[in-house]
Amino acid sequence: MNDQKSLIDRVSRVTGEMAGSPVVSATRQRAQKASQAARSQLPATRDDVARLQDQLDRIEASLTELAGRMDAAKPRRAKPSGSAKAES
Repeated sequence: MNDQKSLIDRVSRVTGEMAGSPVVSATRQRAQKASQAARSQLPATRDDVARLQDQLDRIEASLTELAGRMDAAKPRRAKPSGSAKAES
């Protein structure tokens, strides 16, 4: 138990000493700025995804409508009857 406590004390002492280091402070500041920038962009990203989903829904509905029109516009082929051969 004593070894564990001394190890924790050593780690906390080193961490405390490094906290004031200019390199550590600058890195922490850059990380905080990057985190803030990422969080501020998330709502826009969600809005973009929602807008794209709406556009895709409209495109799919249009394609379904056009496919229905194409099927309705196709001329139906008359089925050949066997009686035409019998008449010849």
